[in-house]
Amino acid sequence: MARYTIVSIDNASVGQTSARLDRGEFESAEAAIDHAKALVDQALVQLGEATSAHDLMAQYTRRGSEVPMIYGEPRAAFHAYQYAREKANTMFPVSSDG
Repeated sequence: MARYTIVSIDNASVGQTSARLDRGEFESAEAAIDHAKALVDQALVQLGEATSAHDLMAQYTRRGSEVPMIYGEPRAAFHAYQYAREKANTMFPVSSDG
């Protein structure tokens, strides 16, 4: 029996009925977190062109297609927006030469 379930909110559906998408069941927190990260990674890439990490995050919060939440016990330590910010920062590293 699965211990963790991922449900994802689709920000693109704002103003419509809130879309909550079932994204799978997992036996371990690690497997659930890995899958949730992959969902966020894919959503960030699908957003299209961004000029900076800030721009990418603005797009993700407004119209990101995946904002996964992990349900289960013990609680899995995953926060979609925090992970998306970390990922965006690696996609747009700050230049140290000014």
